[in-house]
Amino acid sequence: MGTSKRAIRGLLALGLAVGLVAAACTSSSAPNVPGGGNGLPGAGGTGSLSSGLSGNLATLDSYQFSWSFSTSSSGATAAETGSFKTTGTVVNKPTKAYKINDLGMFQIIVIGDKGWMSSDNGSTWLADDTYKVGSSSLDGLLPDSMYASDFDSNAGGFTVAGSETKNGIDCFHYTGASSLGALGAIAGANATVKQDLWVSKAGNFPVSGFYGYSASSGGQTGSFGYSFDVTNVNDAANNKVEAPTNVVALPSF
Repeated sequence: MGTSKRAIRGLLALGLAVGLVAAACTSSSAPNVPGGGNGLPGAGGTGSLSSGLSGNLATLDSYQFSWSFSTSSSGATAAETGSFKTTGTVVNKPTKAYKINDLGMFQIIVIGDKGWMSSDNGSTWLADDTYKVGSSSLDGLLPDSMYASDFDSNAGGFTVAGSETKNGIDCFHYTGASSLGALGAIAGANATVKQDLWVSKAGNFPVSGFYGYSASSGGQTGSFGYSFDVTNVNDAANNKVEAPTNVVALPSF
């Protein structure tokens, strides 16, 4: 029993560590141009997934997003199960702007090269130019921060499952599944991967996705998952980012 628990714990810990590291990195994938070599299914209903589709989010006027990690285990302690989530609004035009709630702990507003952060749910704000357009601190919080590692790297293994509406958007649904391979071997558990991705037919941008795995060892089970959603696309009435007014000046010495 102890060995099986260690295997599941190792798998969940590895997955969470990989997720945290990848979430802090910026995706370097080049965007695909809609309508040109973009991986849309052919007339026969089949087609492979092209990499770099997350870059097409930058062509949208605005959108809202959420992404989260979660872990669970049948023999879980408080340290081995749970989830955390980041949500936000992105405005690309006319001026790039962002409003993000990071894990429910920090709120961040960015407009151009100006940034502000709040740790009291927006009651007070401090100027913080660590978060500005193009910074790694900001990019690591956006929905495409994990896209390259989870979906681009496995693009060749996806197949088209059909056409579906996701988050109110007409999409192609791609699915992919495989063994966990080296990661499962390191953890000492049998594991399988589940991957789902919905890509908008108009604009060819990712709308929703899930990458995760479940594992079993000696009667114990565990799972790890990363998911993201893009909503309110080009919804100018709701996708607004304004500079905070209650900014507290740092003391001078």
